[in-house]
Amino acid sequence: MIKTLEMHNLSCGGCAETVRTALEIAGFTEINVNLRHEPHIVSAEIKDDAHLELLKKVLRDHGYPLLTDEQNLDDCTNLNFS
Repeated sequence: MIKTLEMHNLSCGGCAETVRTALEIAGFTEINVNLRHEPHIVSAEIKDDAHLELLKKVLRDHGYPLLTDEQNLDDCTNLNFS
């Protein structure tokens, strides 16, 4: 099944190539990075829920958070500045 995720921080062809390469190394197939769509999207073939979580982890680990991560970024209630 192809899964499509909306992304933050994808802004150029270099970003798209970084994502494609990282996902290929992680074993993903049917990879598509679309910078023309707003928000930008990444699609890949996934096998199951664990594979979907790996997809998200690879993207985040390379500096590309998901658009749905925004709610976590905006939640400052758990920050401790002491």
